[in-house]
Amino acid sequence: MKTQVQEPIIKRWNRGVEIVRAGRGYSKAELEEVGLRDVRTARNHGIPVDALRNTNYPENVEQLRAVAKTIIDSRKIASRKPKTEKRDSKKKTEIKRKTPTTRNKKSTRKKTSE
Repeated sequence: MKTQVQEPIIKRWNRGVEIVRAGRGYSKAELEEVGLRDVRTARNHGIPVDALRNTNYPENVEQLRAVAKTIIDSRKIASRKPKTEKRDSKKKTEIKRKTPTTRNKKSTRKKTSE
């Protein structure tokens, strides 16, 4: 299920002036602070991840909190569902292995005529 996520922001300083711009994705540190430890699940849910970034901005963390809460809650609900199928208590049938047949191998040695 893809969710709508706002673009993350990036801050940089140029000649003493702070410039704020849109980023490519959220950093791993921001995802971990929210509770999303796995980058793959974040990407599957539509959250852009920038693996090259190491910064952790509180504005980005606040944007992620609402989205991460729904993802984590959906995981908990999915794990609580009772399984309807029960495993059979029967043992698996044993597979009979064929014994290798021994063939009369011809000798590879050349016969010497005497």
